[in-house]
Amino acid sequence: MKLIFWLCAVSFVFSIACTRPTVVSENSREPEPEFETIPETINGPIPIHIAVMSAPELCNRLISIDTLPGKEPSVTDPIYESLLLKGDEAIPCLVEKISDTTPIPDPRYSVPHWQHFAVGDTAVFILLKILSKGENSKWEKLMLEMLPPKYAAEWKSNGVYAYFNYVSEERNRKALRKWWIQWLKQNRRDL
Repeated sequence: MKLIFWLCAVSFVFSIACTRPTVVSENSREPEPEFETIPETINGPIPIHIAVMSAPELCNRLISIDTLPGKEPSVTDPIYESLLLKGDEAIPCLVEKISDTTPIPDPRYSVPHWQHFAVGDTAVFILLKILSKGENSKWEKLMLEMLPPKYAAEWKSNGVYAYFNYVSEERNRKALRKWWIQWLKQNRRDL
């Protein structure tokens, strides 16, 4: 019986030691393993405390969005999903947030990250998603319309980084917000 106990104990310790990452000493030349965080997957309903928020309340939480979906649409964020569900109701507060330069980690999933990502960028990407109804061609058309000609031309070689180059100057974020206000007046009289 003692032998079985010790075999079980050794197996347990061995299994724990094999499943936890090992700490590498400073003198070792092996780098510590890097763990990629896996974004939240929304497969069910949005949590009720988020679903009941108004569009302005959700816009005030743009800073806490961890993941904007890319090619894998099931990897997403409940605040993002709630804003999409709000649709037109969220457009005014998203436009207001465009000039918000508060830095945040780039929440775009499965793409190279931009080091100077801001809350305003999240607002722009969600706004484009709402207005394009998820169609990539409409999304890109709107993106190119909002960029000045120099940056729209840069889109051909740099893609979305043309946008990031444009908004890297704070005054351009303010100009972009004004552009959206004007665009909405001309194209969305219902707002």
